[in-house]
Amino acid sequence: MDHQEALVRVVEWATRNENIRVVVLTGSGARGVAEMDALSDLDIELYVDRPSELLENDSWYEGFGDLLVVEKLSNPEWFPTRLAYYVNGKIDFLIAPSSATSEAKYVRPFRVLVDKDGTTKDLRITSSSRHESPGEAEYLECANWFYAAALMCAKCVVRGELWMAKVREFELMSQLLQMIEWDHRARYGKEFDTWYLGLHWRDWMDEDVRDDLASCWGHFDAVDSSDALLQATLLFDRLVDRTASELGLGPFAHQRVIQELKRILAQLDTSSI
Repeated sequence: MDHQEALVRVVEWATRNENIRVVVLTGSGARGVAEMDALSDLDIELYVDRPSELLENDSWYEGFGDLLVVEKLSNPEWFPTRLAYYVNGKIDFLIAPSSATSEAKYVRPFRVLVDKDGTTKDLRITSSSRHESPGEAEYLECANWFYAAALMCAKCVVRGELWMAKVREFELMSQLLQMIEWDHRARYGKEFDTWYLGLHWRDWMDEDVRDDLASCWGHFDAVDSSDALLQATLLFDRLVDRTASELGLGPFAHQRVIQELKRILAQLDTSSI
């Protein structure tokens, strides 16, 4: 997909469509050509008078490229998105009511492509992406959920239920990412940008964490899954202690959990694998 050509098509379509009042480009496209590559998405926010006309109509996606599939996400407590996949490209459309421009907040660069009513003149990048530190309850919840998922993952591995082990692995790795983010912001400040969902992890994660992560993902194999689970747990152990120390929280007593995890994994019968 030629990103610039696709943007021209979007702007022309939005300009003709009286329902669409504002179009905002975010993501790598708004940060500049140097930030984009052939696999980059276009992230486009559409502020419209009648959202249902776009949300309930499938024909408009086809105007911007050779359409393959569309994901429709309702995003409760946020605005719906439509993720349109094209040959050689993808456009993520956020569809919001036109009144929502007054509430829009940006922590990274954005570009206003269409503004029919002058409602975006006060839009600014906020001064920071400041994140509040977790309280003790939130910290403990993350730790409990990680170790609970780890224990269930271990049981699934021993039983040979590798599909369910992967489900549990995803759960514990989600908590591991949360702890990695807290650990970095605790040491580098609340405005330290940890992005989201692990995006740009090579840029913001410390080298020792990046190195350890390489061994935290297992293959669809019992022995490898067992080894990866132990490595992920070792990394979480280190981070959960360091984060508690940095934030002045009471440490999570994980030693007995590790003993139980190892006891379960010791039952893995490698002779039948």
